[in-house]
Amino acid sequence: MADASESADQSLEDESVGAATAASVAEAAQSAGAQDVHAAVGSGAPLAKPAADSEDLGLRAQLPILVLLAAHLPMALMHYRDAWSLEHYQFFPFALGSFGWLIWTRRDASRDNWSVPVLALFVLDLLLLFTAVVKLSPWLAVAALVCGLTGISLAVRERSYTYSMFALSFLPLLTLKIPLNYDQLLINWLQLKTTALASAIGHRIGLEHYSEANILAVPGKRFLVAEACSGVNSLFTIMFIAAFVVGVKRRSAIHGLLLIAAGFVVAALMNTLRVLSVIVAWDVAKVDIAEGWIHDVLGYFVLILAAGFLMSADAFLDWVTDRIPDVKRPGAMSIYRNPLIRFWNRTLATATTHADAGSRAGAPMPGRFGLALGTLAVLAAAGQVLVIVQGNLR
Repeated sequence: MADASESADQSLEDESVGAATAASVAEAAQSAGAQDVHAAVGSGAPLAKPAADSEDLGLRAQLPILVLLAAHLPMALMHYRDAWSLEHYQFFPFALGSFGWLIWTRRDASRDNWSVPVLALFVLDLLLLFTAVVKLSPWLAVAALVCGLTGISLAVRERSYTYSMFALSFLPLLTLKIPLNYDQLLINWLQLKTTALASAIGHRIGLEHYSEANILAVPGKRFLVAEACSGVNSLFTIMFIAAFVVGVKRRSAIHGLLLIAAGFVVAALMNTLRVLSVIVAWDVAKVDIAEGWIHDVLGYFVLILAAGFLMSADAFLDWVTDRIPDVKRPGAMSIYRNPLIRFWNRTLATATTHADAGSRAGAPMPGRFGLALGTLAVLAAAGQVLVIVQGNLR
């Protein structure tokens, strides 16, 4: 009995020691955690926000933006309905879809930077949208939509990348029809220039022909350089491909402008080759490839060839605008960075990942601004619906 009592006392003593040790460990851990927090606050290091807070901030910005985008639909649908009837604008679903897909898959909502320029673009968006209602202009509604999408691309940040996705704004911009029917003037100009260039090359290689306006005549045949052969269809397609490449490869906005300009030149040259191929086929083998399925195959082949040249131009521009390493200098000057190198890397070079990009917090959208933005967007949408119901538009 004595041994049993002694064993029980020893067991109780061990349990009390274990409990005391566990309490000491928990207290030490809590104290260490508090010291870490105070150290972080004292050093000025940013504290990570809870996931729930980040989600709330993202939702607070997303809701008014979604309402604003939806407010463009009534008149924007009318604009894109008319654009679908023009063959050279039938790429717009792919452009808008690519923009949405790249934003959705790459965006880091916790780092959205709703800065003053972004908010100014949203204000301009609303002004254009209300003007579209007053002027009964679907074109202005889509111009407003382009401003809003540009603001979104300027605000969002990609995971592991420092700068915004502003270069994506080329995609919705290309879907805005050239105003005042200047696209038809562009078609006529391309017809004349394509005919003149094909004729000049034909004279150089000894083809017997003559040109008159947008007609190329050879012995026994007259070929009309129509809209499809002028290159306007492939021109807009090539510019869309250029904008898509800029977005996917994270090129800079200046790189994008240069690549779209290169696409204009490449499309013109490739369609001149297309017209020359028709003339040479008739001159050499008396085969008419100016119409039918073989003409369509020739058009697709030239388009693929033009896209290949565009990829080469993109690689060349990437090589020319490659990043410059900012190497630290010895001595006291090591704390300074070269401003010219920083400007080059930020405005011209392709975006690259940064190890500390995720730690850079964005600026949330002001709550009152978001509320006002959503309210005015609803009013603009109601105004469009009222105008359409009244039959004041086509």
